[in-house]
Amino acid sequence: MRAYYIGIDEAGRGPLIGDMVVAGVMGTPSIFEKLALLGVKDSKLLSPSERLRFYKTIIESGVFTVLIYIPPHLLDKENLNSLEEKAIIKILNILSHIVNREASEIHIFIDEVKGCSKNIEKTLRNIFKQHVYFTMEPHADTKYTAVAAASIIAKVSRDLNLIVLRRVFGDFGSGYITDPDTKNWVLEYYNSHITPPLFIRRSWRVLRKIAPLWYITKKRKISDRSLLEYTKK
Repeated sequence: MRAYYIGIDEAGRGPLIGDMVVAGVMGTPSIFEKLALLGVKDSKLLSPSERLRFYKTIIESGVFTVLIYIPPHLLDKENLNSLEEKAIIKILNILSHIVNREASEIHIFIDEVKGCSKNIEKTLRNIFKQHVYFTMEPHADTKYTAVAAASIIAKVSRDLNLIVLRRVFGDFGSGYITDPDTKNWVLEYYNSHITPPLFIRRSWRVLRKIAPLWYITKKRKISDRSLLEYTKK
C-alpha cells in the first residue's frame, strides 16, 4: 500500500493576454522529496531559465500531470474563482482514474481559491475511494513541493503558448497591462484593427481607457454579488 501526493496551482489569473492555466501533478512522496532536494520551489521565486529547467525535471521525474486551459472568452463570462474551482475538480476527476488502486491514501494540496474550499473538499471525497487528506491554504506553493511543482508546470505551459503568440502577433511583452510593452502593443493593435485577437481578455476594465471598443462588461450572477451590495438601497 502506498500514498500519493497531489498538488494543484494556476498561472495567469491577472494578465490581459492569454489563457489562465490550472495544473495538477501527482506522484509518490519520495518523488516530491527528491524534487525538493533539487530546489523545486514556487515558480514566482525562480527565473525563467530556472523554471524551464525544473519544468523538464518535473516532467521526467515520473509524476502524472494534468493541465486545464481556460481561454479568455470564458474568463470574460464567468467568475474566475468559479472557473478555477471547476478546473480543479476536473483535474481531480482525471487523476482519480489514473491513481494506483492499491494506494492507501491521497494527500491533496491546493493553493487557496477563496470561497471554494468546502465544495472542493466535499466533491473530492466522493471522487477518491482512498482515505483523503485535504489542504487548501494561501501561498501553498511556498509551503508544499507538490504545489510548487504544479505552479512551475502551469507557469511554463502558459509562457510557452505566449511565445507562439508573440511570433505571430509581435512582441506584446509580458501580457500584464502594467508592462509598457504590453500597453503600447494593445494601443498599436487597437488603432489598426476593429476586432481584438481572441487571446485578449475583453472584460478587463483597463480596456475602457485604452481600447474602449474592445471592452465588454462581464455579466455577474446574483451569487457573485457581495453582501454589502445587498444592503444598498
